[in-house]
Amino acid sequence: MTRALFALKLRLLRNGPHDERAFSLVTGLLLAALVVAGASPAVRGLVGEGWIALALTVWGGMWLFGPLAQPRHDPSVISREWLRGYPIRPWRLARALSWTELLGVGPLITLACLLSLVVLAAPGGPVAVAIAVVAVVAQLYLLVWAGKTVAALASWLLQTRAGMTLAAVQTAVMLAVSFAGWVPIAAWLLPRLGEGEAELAAPSLGRLPEPVVDGLAALPTGWGYGAVVAARDGAGAGAVVLPMAALALGALLQLGWIALTARALRRPPRRATPPRPAGPGRGLSLPFVSPQVSAVVARELATWFRDPARGVELRSAWLTPPLMAAIIALTDWSWALPLVGPAAAVFGAMVAINTYALDGTALWQLLTTPGALKADVRGRMAAWALLFGAPSVVLAAVLWAVTGSPLGGAAVCGAVAAAAVGCAAAPLLAVVMPAVGTDARDRVYPGQQAGDPTGGQMTVFPVVALAAVAGSLWWAALLPAAAVLYAAPALTLRLLRRRGTGLLDAMASRDAASVR
Repeated sequence: MTRALFALKLRLLRNGPHDERAFSLVTGLLLAALVVAGASPAVRGLVGEGWIALALTVWGGMWLFGPLAQPRHDPSVISREWLRGYPIRPWRLARALSWTELLGVGPLITLACLLSLVVLAAPGGPVAVAIAVVAVVAQLYLLVWAGKTVAALASWLLQTRAGMTLAAVQTAVMLAVSFAGWVPIAAWLLPRLGEGEAELAAPSLGRLPEPVVDGLAALPTGWGYGAVVAARDGAGAGAVVLPMAALALGALLQLGWIALTARALRRPPRRATPPRPAGPGRGLSLPFVSPQVSAVVARELATWFRDPARGVELRSAWLTPPLMAAIIALTDWSWALPLVGPAAAVFGAMVAINTYALDGTALWQLLTTPGALKADVRGRMAAWALLFGAPSVVLAAVLWAVTGSPLGGAAVCGAVAAAAVGCAAAPLLAVVMPAVGTDARDRVYPGQQAGDPTGGQMTVFPVVALAAVAGSLWWAALLPAAAVLYAAPALTLRLLRRRGTGLLDAMASRDAASVR
């Protein structure tokens, strides 16, 4: 059975889509080559070896925290949904499936990075190199199963309400670190940039302190490094202890993954059930809009809080800006805090570019009700403005008032421009670039595949970010944003009328290629 699953995965890798996988492979191999290249001067004493230990620790941390950054996307090429219901014992099927997880882009580029351990061990002779090879295999085995087990645990937790909140928090932490993690380094290099002085503080890398290096080597992600250094320095048979410990811990993690997978294969698919009986709700009255648009706004607000997939995106978009502000506040760059306002509008646009695909086949109600499409487009825009647009502008204004930053006015103008463009672009891209997944009526927890909107997010991010930059330059730059806000609804409505039937077919067949 293991051989058949290996053959299946190889066919899927060979005949499946290659764009994202090829990009990850090339990028990962380039980064791994930098680590391996850095090991050579470290052996000659030109660079501290502690930096190699730090690089390997960061690489191992990517295995642990990578699944937490995208907890709603199953990284497995062979989906467990395909195998559920086979007349095979779940434990046996999960055990055979586990070995196919070692085949992929991630293990390959990690193996390339760990070859730096062999370079470090080269001055110690053949015995040290042989121990380094064992350490590389053991470290790779441990990292792969640590990452796979974390992903399986995250998928299991996402089936609970507490898991939904956890997924939103961990996504927000990863986004905040990704977008604001460079600020402490920049504030260290340019401490007086807020005062108009661009004098660069000369960085000094030097060597990491010995206690820090020893701490990194003591972590499971550094056991391979510790074994190689011990073997090169003549520690004898004691250098093999850490690789053996890594193999043992990796085996335990593999057993844990097998148990979680067997449990998922044993559990039958659940049907979506409402948390409480449906009943008539109170209407929402908004000024300057028709009752139909107000009804759509009320529906959208309820959907953002009730739908599992949308709920995670909403919470992560709300939590990320405060976390970014906390990171910036710890530095001397308090003048940059108001810029979190435009960033909040960018995040709001990124999480709202797939709403039509998330609603699924419920689109038929809009297509068969006269006048419903126009009210739906405007209602979605109004709901986005209430949930993301207005809070981003208020956040920029409050941080301006608190910090007195000279960039406060520009940040508020940028937030207004970004909110306008994000409000217009979110429904438009939801029609143009739908990421179809599990239909809304079958989606009961956010861990289910609800579509991968990465393409739409990568499209809307530079658009809204450029709008924020342009809006911060001058008040007149807000006029193009207003024009976009005026023209985009008509374009979205036209595309919906022309492509609505094809979009509905894509929802029913769960194949977005039919729309394109």
